[in-house]
Amino acid sequence: MSYGLLGLKSKMEGEALQGLQGLAQEQRANAQLNDQMKQAERQQRNNAVGMGAGIGMMAGGPVGAAIGAGVGFLAGSLF
Repeated sequence: MSYGLLGLKSKMEGEALQGLQGLAQEQRANAQLNDQMKQAERQQRNNAVGMGAGIGMMAGGPVGAAIGAGVGFLAGSLF
C-alpha cells in the first residue's frame, strides 16, 4: 500500500514539475515577443521621423527637415 502511495506521490511531483517547466517556457516566449514588439515600435517611430524629415527637407530645407522630423516623431508616437 505504501509503495502505491509513494509511486503516486512521485508521479504527481513529476507532473507538477513538467507544468512549471511549461509555464517557464511560455513566460520566456512571452518576454521575447514583448521585446520584438518594442523593437518594431521603435523602428516604426524612427521610420516616421525619417520620412517626416525627408518631406520637410523637400518643402522647407533644413528648417523644414527639423520640423518634419518633429512631426514624424509625434505621428509615430501617436500611431
